[in-house]
Amino acid sequence: MRGKDEGIKMFEKKNYIVNCDVCDTRKITQESLSGYEQIVINADLLLVDENSRAILNRLPLICNADETLDVEGEVSVICANGSYEISGDTRIEDQTVICVNGDLSVRSGTQKVLEKILKICVNGSAKYPESMAPFLNRLAVNGSVQCIPDGCIELKPVFTIDRFFPLRARQNGSYYVDEKVVLMDPEADVESLVAKNVRFVTKRFLVRQELISRSIALFEESVEMDVIPTGFAFVDGDTELTDALLQKHGTRLYIDGDLNLKDGSENCLERLDALCVKGNVRLLKRQEEAFSRVDATYEALVFVKGRYIANQPKIVVDQALLEASPDGMEIRNCAVLKVKKDAAAELILERLWVGNCAHVFCSPEQKSSIQLVCGNVAKISEGEQEEEEDEGGMLGKLKKMMGSRVVNADTYIL
Repeated sequence: MRGKDEGIKMFEKKNYIVNCDVCDTRKITQESLSGYEQIVINADLLLVDENSRAILNRLPLICNADETLDVEGEVSVICANGSYEISGDTRIEDQTVICVNGDLSVRSGTQKVLEKILKICVNGSAKYPESMAPFLNRLAVNGSVQCIPDGCIELKPVFTIDRFFPLRARQNGSYYVDEKVVLMDPEADVESLVAKNVRFVTKRFLVRQELISRSIALFEESVEMDVIPTGFAFVDGDTELTDALLQKHGTRLYIDGDLNLKDGSENCLERLDALCVKGNVRLLKRQEEAFSRVDATYEALVFVKGRYIANQPKIVVDQALLEASPDGMEIRNCAVLKVKKDAAAELILERLWVGNCAHVFCSPEQKSSIQLVCGNVAKISEGEQEEEEDEGGMLGKLKKMMGSRVVNADTYIL
């Protein structure tokens, strides 16, 4: 009989966990939830009224909500995964809330539609014309936002002016480019763009030195301009210094991003004549002297470890692994890291770096060294016990799941 009672007790639902986009709490009663030890609500938008807010404050509640909205009466809810567009033809009811997991686009002339919306929550990106900005005060975006000037034709976020674009460009055309415009082709008929009164609205303009005077009229004075010196090859984005890079672009490089050096890049450094890096140069410590001999400009030098391990559930580090990593070791995004007792504290300080890990196990003698080489680590424990023995381990998670009522939904009425 005792075993049966224990079995029943094991499967009692002590926790109530709700995972949803929109959680409507306005019909809640304290009696319906009073039997739970803990209630967890994870939601993008929480709907409350005066009565439900008072009840929630009396419950053992953990609420993780991006937005909370006080509202009375009937509410229409729209949940969209992917892309969602609001245009003048969009039909929605009064008092509508919208949750978008993806990309939201708002078109011009949608004032009457937006007036019906109580709240818009976006996990992703939102894009709207400048004239609609005054009507979007109820918009909350967890991601990027683009406000596009009215009348602009939207192009790719990074747009390159080639020799064919001047033929297609409209007379008096205004073009919106979110990140940057690139002009490298000396054969592009820039004069015809100027004659057509073409304008670009963007943040940055990258141009070869010899093309500046021909193209400057295409941009407002406030646009950031980066000039690629004559004789330099342009490389767009982060890149790695390799033989293939030098064979393709030559030995005078302008890199609009970060430059990464790997083990063996020293031979490539000797061949470089000049280097301009708009971002950081990432290299091994032992490559610093060789790099200092290069005619280079850059934002900063960032020293990296020779061995990189990431996205693993469990990693074990011992003395042998540290000794086999003369350029150091970086461990990121792992659930559990176990450092064996034989790993010397001095070698840990010299060669190990740990970031974004949930739990690190080490000996008492190693703990002070481990603390100095860790960043964003949730817990450091002394000893080599298995993570399943810890309450935050797999066994503890299984026990919590068996004792929990879990709801996963787009919209949920509590």
